[in-house]
Amino acid sequence: GVNDSVDHAAELAELLHGAGSGYHVNLIPFNPIEDSEYKRPSKRAVLAFSGALEAAKITVSVRHTRGLDANAACGQLRNKFQKTPLVTDPLILQ
Repeated sequence: GVNDSVDHAAELAELLHGAGSGYHVNLIPFNPIEDSEYKRPSKRAVLAFSGALEAAKITVSVRHTRGLDANAACGQLRNKFQKTPLVTDPLILQ
């Protein structure tokens, strides 16, 4: 709901066409993380966004998420380790 509407896709296409040609957009749906206010877009929203870009002659790939069921998808592991930083040995840092 932040930047995944068909209107956003049309705006992106306009910006890309204004900058030249030959662009390829990789769409990576947001992977949900604990305590985040953001939500993963529906499959319908992702397909509508990619369809709007394709209609504007922008090449699009929709990335498939792996590891979502194990909280190991892109961005999810980083969040886990940010909450519990890796312990470092103070002797090694001297």
